[in-house]
Amino acid sequence: MDGTLIWEIVESRFKEDAKEIKLHALKAGKEPIFEELPKNIKRKTAASYKELEARKSRVNDLEKLYMDMVMQKELHKKGRKRKLREDEIVSPTSKPVYKWRPERKR
Repeated sequence: MDGTLIWEIVESRFKEDAKEIKLHALKAGKEPIFEELPKNIKRKTAASYKELEARKSRVNDLEKLYMDMVMQKELHKKGRKRKLREDEIVSPTSKPVYKWRPERKR
C-alpha cells in the first residue's frame, strides 16, 4: 500500500474520534475531560500516543544511522584527515572525532 493512502486512512480515523469526543462533550454540556471519556476512546488515544512515541524513537534512530553513514562517506573521500587525541577534544563524546586538514585553494 502507498504510504500516503495509509496516512489518509489514519487521519480520517482521528477525525472521526475527535468528532465523537466533541459530541460526547456537548451532550454532557462541558469540556471533555480524559477521565470521563468512553473506554474505547481512551484506548485509541493511548494507542495513538504509543505509536507517536514509537515513531519519534524510530526517527531518532534513523537520524543517528544517517549521520554515521554520512561520516563514513566523508572518511572514504580523498583528503588528509586524522583522529583527534583525547586531550585535543574540547567536549568529549563516546564517538571518535576527526579533523580535516585545510586544502590549498587553487
